[in-house]
Amino acid sequence: MTTTQPRASIDLAARSVTRTVRVAAGPDAVWRAISEPEHVAGWFGDGCETDHGGPLAAGTRGRLHFEGYGWFAFEVTRSEAGRVLAYRWGQSADEPERMTEATFTLEPDGAGTYLTVYETGFTGDTDDAVRAALDGNREGWDGELDELVEYVESRSW
Repeated sequence: MTTTQPRASIDLAARSVTRTVRVAAGPDAVWRAISEPEHVAGWFGDGCETDHGGPLAAGTRGRLHFEGYGWFAFEVTRSEAGRVLAYRWGQSADEPERMTEATFTLEPDGAGTYLTVYETGFTGDTDDAVRAALDGNREGWDGELDELVEYVESRSW
């Protein structure tokens, strides 16, 4: 039984979006879901390709596909297996100034795991443009992390 999870929040001053969810599975299962391309594609968009075909690790480059939005380039900037995964991502790797960084942090909690996503680096010409981007990604993380919880909890790892 999945319980209601807290929604994502935005911080306009920090230009960031944050959301924490609890997954009724251990950190190993959650780590696999966020770092193995075949599992990433099961909850985050509908496609994940890497430059080497393997799990996400520091330096990995790739792209994520979202139906209706297209492909988003990413590069993993930090990876501490089972604990932290961070990557810069955006619709064009040719425009690094428009990429944001999403950091996933895992914390064991008994038989479960708290997963926090912190995304920062939003830019825009006006506060309204930044707020619109933050609002869009807040809604995105609400949906995507709900899918992650369901994805992980519905499998035998």
